[in-house]
Amino acid sequence: MIKALLAGAMALALSGCMATLGQVGQAIMNPAIDEEMRIPTVNRAAIEAADLAAVMMISPSSNIATVGVAIQMREGRINYSSNDNRGVTLQGGLVYATLGLGTNLQAVRTQADDPLVTEAAAGAWPTEVTRTYVLSQRGTVYREIETRCTHVQGARAQIDVVGVMRDVVEVGEICKTAEGLRFANVHYLDVRSGRIWRTSQWTGPIQGNVQVDVIDQFDPDA
Repeated sequence: MIKALLAGAMALALSGCMATLGQVGQAIMNPAIDEEMRIPTVNRAAIEAADLAAVMMISPSSNIATVGVAIQMREGRINYSSNDNRGVTLQGGLVYATLGLGTNLQAVRTQADDPLVTEAAAGAWPTEVTRTYVLSQRGTVYREIETRCTHVQGARAQIDVVGVMRDVVEVGEICKTAEGLRFANVHYLDVRSGRIWRTSQWTGPIQGNVQVDVIDQFDPDA
């Protein structure tokens, strides 16, 4: 269901030791989580009744899990915010920025045909994507990290996304920098539309990967 905007295992996977993309996905999506972190219960019926676009945000590095609703659209990017002032900004399916999940990601600059932004079907991804991550430092100082990512397409599957089964295609990305930093992203794309239902994306060397589950999609025309 499409909803409207609310008004107002990594190193092992990268080494090539993992035999399948599915194993890489399991390693990234199921990290060792501190027992203090609690996954919030989602009242999907209430979200649907209120006609909200919403996401679940999970940051294993900081033991934070929270639910955010869409509060603003600006320049094609959707800001999702939780009651505890944490949030993510999505540009299509790209995690463009984060707030309150660890070390804030300020922005991601990317190419025009980035398949996460355009929400391209799994078979239409370019060979390589270049992204530059802008990370908060002390005061007004920012650090920029340029990465180059290649991808591999996995199998079709059904996954449970906050209580609803979704037909998806798994796509993994292996990314690296000129300085030798390496990381992996895993995405679960809708079989028909290419839109992201679940994604685990790197957001910086300290915060690491943040997982976003899309409870209900945003529709700018709703």
